[in-house]
Amino acid sequence: MRGLTVMVGVGLRGSRRQISCWVLGLAVVFAGTVWSLDSLYSTPAELAGYRAATESGTALFAINGRPYGLDDLGGVIAYEFGFMSALAFPLMGIHLVTRMTRREEESGRAELLRAGSVGRVAGVAAAVVLTGSALVLVSVSMVVTLLVTGQELRGALLYSAALMSLGCCFAAITALAAQVVASARNVLGISLVVLIAAFLLRGIGDVRGNGLVWLSPIGWAEQARPFGAGRWWPVLLALGLAAVMFGVACWVAGRRDHGAGVLAARRGPVSAAPILLRPWGFALRRHRGGVVAWSVIGALVAISFGALADAIRTVMADNAALQDVFGGGSANPDAYLSFVVVLLALIVAGYAVQGVGRIAEDEPGDRLEPVLAGSISRSRWLAAEVLIVACGTAVVAAVSGFALGVSDALAVGDSSAVLRLTLATLSYLPSVLLLLGLAVALYGIRPAALSASWAAFVAVAVVATLADTLRLPEWLRHLSPLEWVGRTPSDPVSPWALIASATLATALIALGLNGFAFRDIPTRSSSWGLARLITNNAFTIGGRS
Repeated sequence: MRGLTVMVGVGLRGSRRQISCWVLGLAVVFAGTVWSLDSLYSTPAELAGYRAATESGTALFAINGRPYGLDDLGGVIAYEFGFMSALAFPLMGIHLVTRMTRREEESGRAELLRAGSVGRVAGVAAAVVLTGSALVLVSVSMVVTLLVTGQELRGALLYSAALMSLGCCFAAITALAAQVVASARNVLGISLVVLIAAFLLRGIGDVRGNGLVWLSPIGWAEQARPFGAGRWWPVLLALGLAAVMFGVACWVAGRRDHGAGVLAARRGPVSAAPILLRPWGFALRRHRGGVVAWSVIGALVAISFGALADAIRTVMADNAALQDVFGGGSANPDAYLSFVVVLLALIVAGYAVQGVGRIAEDEPGDRLEPVLAGSISRSRWLAAEVLIVACGTAVVAAVSGFALGVSDALAVGDSSAVLRLTLATLSYLPSVLLLLGLAVALYGIRPAALSASWAAFVAVAVVATLADTLRLPEWLRHLSPLEWVGRTPSDPVSPWALIASATLATALIALGLNGFAFRDIPTRSSSWGLARLITNNAFTIGGRS
């Protein structure tokens, strides 16, 4: 692997902020979870009550997985952190590898290095090495946190290794996907589809107690049972899959054309359709794939969780632990559906932030300047793009809410659930548009700060899913715009929250449009300094060869 050291250095230089955010974010969230649970379940009687309440609610296994070792605090930690870990570690691997492989090829920076003595395989190898190292750092922090709270070293090591192997699996899967398709957007799409499939297979397998759990890398991490009858072989199975995927990715990377994928891109028509000559028509063409993909993801999640609604309502009636998880101590039968609606709102918010990121891709790729050199003004171009992303956000929300309503209606035989749950999901739309407005403002003023919109999304997700576990204060919870709306459909929607969210979203979008109208294009940011650094390295390497 010629040039591996150089590519590791370049990858670390270009993605150090993203790596640091993932490592510190996961370490802090896990430490906060452990600290909160340690104070909640500090006696054998409290652990016994938690075990009795949790093991009776099999429908909840679809979300957090099947619990093991609840006689000890470590088992409680693994179960309560199950939903977050099942998504966060794979997403970390997917995001970092995509950024350091296919995005580097799309930007043209990887080609400069390949002009020197950097081998074909060095790029993908460096991405996996850096991502694996970041996962190891998170695992080490988790071991330290668990040891501080008095957990056994064996369980702490096995638990952290299981989650590290899960992240490595999806990093390797993403590395292979980056060789198969020729765009970062498609790489993310393939990887997210695999993640959703793995989550659903694990959930169905845990609820029904069948072998489907073994078809999912998420299930392998769970079946390590670190705080029960610990087993190392599922970890080795996950690492073995990661090694095979990584080997295949390296083999393909050494043989495919640079900038292309194994699957050739479909040829477009000879001439453009009239609608593509308008800014909004071209934006619609660009974003339609993302709308469809995120709508499918939202619908799958809604159908999967909605099918369990009736069963969980029955269990919640006599289960105080589930009432605390979903309803804040209330036995309201809609409390579980309110939880699912919040999860769907997070999916919708993910599309909104990702959509703005898609807008920003044109600038460093030198595709934006030729467009703006014609008769299309800056404000008109960005306004059309933002409008289409906002409409796509509404479509994803409506499809997800409709799918949840249909699944719940089929489960309980109440057709009114379709409209009720569709409106409940759409009630979070102004709050989601506020996150979209923040992303637009950051891009319009300073594109280098656009990653902060993902940090805001993560913060909102933590508040939505772990606020009770972390015992966050009320003032901190109310910083999340989703909290302003309330828990619908179990609670009434606050009209003032909708008005405030919509007003702030409009103001942020206007701020972004104004900033975009007056700044340099392309902006002179650190990314261009990185491009110059890579260019210098390429010529230096070429001179040595």
